[in-house]
Amino acid sequence: GRAAEAVAAYDQGLRLQPADAVAHFRRGIALQSLGEIAQAVQAFDQALQLQPGMTEARQAREALLAGAAQAVPATAPSSLASRGTVNDSQEQSRRARETLQQLEQIDGAPVAGTAEEQARAHMARAESWASVRMYQRASDAFAEAQRLAPQLPLLPGYVLYNRLRAADWHDLAHWRGVIGQGLARGQPAVPPLAWLPCHDDPESALRAARIYGERRYPGARAAVARPASGPVAPRIRLAYLSADFKEHPVTRVLAEVFELHDRQRFEVHGYSYGGHAPDDLSRRLSGAFDRFVDVRGWSDAQIADDLAARGIDVAIDLNGHTEHSRTSVLEQHPVPVTVNYIGFPSTSGLPFMDYVIGDPILIPAGDERFYSEAVVRLPHCYLPADRRRPLLPAPPRSALGLPDEGFVFCAFSNTYKIAPEVFDAWMRLLLAVPGSVLWLVQDSDDAAARLRAHAGQRGVDGTRLVMAERASYEQYLARYARADLFLDTFPYNALATASDALWAGLPVLTRTGHTYVSRGATSILKAAGLPELVTTSLQDYEATALRLARQPEELLALRARLAAQRGSCALFDTPGYVRQLEAALEGMVRRARAGQPPASFDVGA
Repeated sequence: GRAAEAVAAYDQGLRLQPADAVAHFRRGIALQSLGEIAQAVQAFDQALQLQPGMTEARQAREALLAGAAQAVPATAPSSLASRGTVNDSQEQSRRARETLQQLEQIDGAPVAGTAEEQARAHMARAESWASVRMYQRASDAFAEAQRLAPQLPLLPGYVLYNRLRAADWHDLAHWRGVIGQGLARGQPAVPPLAWLPCHDDPESALRAARIYGERRYPGARAAVARPASGPVAPRIRLAYLSADFKEHPVTRVLAEVFELHDRQRFEVHGYSYGGHAPDDLSRRLSGAFDRFVDVRGWSDAQIADDLAARGIDVAIDLNGHTEHSRTSVLEQHPVPVTVNYIGFPSTSGLPFMDYVIGDPILIPAGDERFYSEAVVRLPHCYLPADRRRPLLPAPPRSALGLPDEGFVFCAFSNTYKIAPEVFDAWMRLLLAVPGSVLWLVQDSDDAAARLRAHAGQRGVDGTRLVMAERASYEQYLARYARADLFLDTFPYNALATASDALWAGLPVLTRTGHTYVSRGATSILKAAGLPELVTTSLQDYEATALRLARQPEELLALRARLAAQRGSCALFDTPGYVRQLEAALEGMVRRARAGQPPASFDVGA
């Protein structure tokens, strides 16, 4: 009763003072306690629109949407009533249905106000739909917002990204064109991450990141290099900043790096600002640092002050322009050196980010002009590997929904990375290899149904697309033993997922391009000693896949080589990788202490 009374009181107060951000925030808290998820999200959104720096509203919103997403796991809403969730939890299924019913009620309600106010309401609805993996509904709501208020930033990118997540390709060319025109005019048309699956142009990636950064961090400037004053600590102090110290692709590949840092030369801190339930990896990660601190409740200024007070030499941002990022902590350059590393697979475009870690394949000589940061190249692959990744016995094909016989093409990348042109090639492969299937990740029932419909339109029975539901990391790795060939996506490669497949013994076929994300798998494969699996065109990619599917002895030889080289190839030499990374970090600190600005350099093998 009190929560309902509080909502009524806030409603009355907001009629008199509609710009009271704190009242909107408190109204959201009251709505949340009533279980009114979508309305609570809208209230938090209103608070943040009025006061963008309100950390409490942002954190409450993120926690609420994370809870909603957990209520509706990878299982799609349409199937919840019949088979519950992945864990078959009746309570979780009930919560999921309630969440979706509330969203349906909100979505069907009329929207009042000015065109911009209506657009913002549709944006809030879109975010709520996306939080429960209803990407088609989300993209349609974003499109309606863009129709109402085309002047609002980033909306075309949100439409496009959710179209890709829903495998809805009917108007991709239109939205790509809208975004391209906006970027050409210097307008913030797209979040940088959403743009990466849509092009293979490093200059466009830089432009999108710079425009986004100028809007998000107005007035941000590069730090002025100054020589170190006072005594220098005996160890370099590193701080890794992330919202993802949990089961996550980025921190999974980095886990052993944290553990293997030379404690004689480095003091290693972890700053965690992600809200999540503990899991096996998060427990391992929290013990991998000399100091690990949960800073969820801290403001950006508090985190920055702590970095400075503890004499951190290098702050390493593991999120960049991704969800839950707090790169803003580094905006005032509270430490001598800042590094963009792995989490955001491109240039940050930010003047206060000093360095990006790459390698000679990922960022070839001459491509420095496409990066706002100075480029530091490791000698082999930019991507580390965790040698403690578990390899459990694989379940039988039948338990995974696979046929007992036939070639299994596998593509365990997220749906948003699947480009229609690449999907066309995959369908031609299925038509050319009788009895073969394509094994994909099921991001949602809606996207899966749409992918099967796309297959049917290309003459392929939709049942030949086998959907793998989300599973534990150990179960996911074990599945690779039942596949024959991993087909990479383009222009956004698999990256950490490709490393997982290779670790599990599955050959990966990629196509190389010109951007960070379209060259990542090339770097990974060459470090694994399998350069022949790198192709340079769609035709070459398709022909190589067809040849391998028709010549099992060649594929068996590749698998044997991969298994034999796993203990010696550069990709899985994590101790060697850490020594090279440390040499890179020492080079950065050496320049900073000498008062020299960031500069690109290569690390020797």
